[in-house]
Amino acid sequence: MIIKIILSFLLPNLLFSSDIPFGHPHGPSIQGVDNVMNTILSDDYNLEILMSFANHKKGAAGHLALSVRKPQSHIETVYSANFYADRQAEHDQGYYTEELIMAIPKKEYLYGVQSSVSKHAKFGLDFGELFKRSVIGIRVYGLNDAQITGIEEFYQRINQDYKNRASNTEYQRGEVVYDYMNLNCAKSVAQALKYGAGLHEIAVRGNHILGNMPYAKALFAHTPTETTMQILKVLHKFGAHFDVILYKRSEDSTYQNDDPPMAFKELANRFPSVKSLDFFNGSTAYEDYDNLLAMNLFFQMGKYSFEIPKGSQRVVLEKQKSPIPYDVAMDIAKEAASEDSKNALRRMVRLLGLKLTADNDNSDLYDPAVANNRAELFELLYSETL
Repeated sequence: MIIKIILSFLLPNLLFSSDIPFGHPHGPSIQGVDNVMNTILSDDYNLEILMSFANHKKGAAGHLALSVRKPQSHIETVYSANFYADRQAEHDQGYYTEELIMAIPKKEYLYGVQSSVSKHAKFGLDFGELFKRSVIGIRVYGLNDAQITGIEEFYQRINQDYKNRASNTEYQRGEVVYDYMNLNCAKSVAQALKYGAGLHEIAVRGNHILGNMPYAKALFAHTPTETTMQILKVLHKFGAHFDVILYKRSEDSTYQNDDPPMAFKELANRFPSVKSLDFFNGSTAYEDYDNLLAMNLFFQMGKYSFEIPKGSQRVVLEKQKSPIPYDVAMDIAKEAASEDSKNALRRMVRLLGLKLTADNDNSDLYDPAVANNRAELFELLYSETL
């Protein structure tokens, strides 16, 4: 008994050294996380689609994972496609490759400083996401218990198929293995809702012979934003409703990222873009209609914004508002996106030195300040207006 008491005091110091800075694995924990989770769990949602912002300026896809809440409980598990489960030789050592779909406690996925899954789990990807990038959570209400169980069973099935090296299953053409342009994070979420929850109207691309052809993969690849927008459309049709949470990243982590090689706090933190010209542009270049539509939709459905203030080690509720229902929010978002994309088009016409004809010249209505403000990164829109 005495030994247990002594260990209870020693173990925290062994696991969390005071020499490890905040924002590093095994460093100090973020304070206030339980308050955040209690606030969130007071609502009766079933799922949360977690869209992580993009870190790389070469592309802005981001990451997609699905948080599943066990029926009649406060237990949430994030199912996240394992980037390293690709059977590539360079990932044989020092990487977690045992499962294709990782099952991670939600609090750990967002705020954790150590992994309960594996010593090889990656900080900022498999745990502690919010030290590396912001996350948009779209919460889903209205699914039944059988659908939730079906999603969990589907992920168990896909992991077993991965271990068995199965190919050409009901849900996947070719081998069941991670592929950035084929069986990726976004596709695995769509598959779970289609084949696990029985929402058969959700489209899963690439499950045909063209889907495995090298030069066609990019065409059929799922990306987080467009996949989420399609999922919401189908879920709404079947009676689900939604709200949105913005989890803002810490700006203090000096932990070194591999690619690109820089501190987490220096990485891009971009709203995840659909495949468009915006996908390869800078962090505030959001002029594509589909990107603006998604930004505005998620903002209109927003309920909470949580942040970790710079220089602080505590997460707090930054803003709260009443979410607008999906159908009304979509109408507002369509109008706002249409106006913004028109402004962008007029600006590009002017830059090219072209003159619009008298019949369609409405350039006098163009206000650069309005367009720039509306096209800012979603996080700025959310924090300034919410």
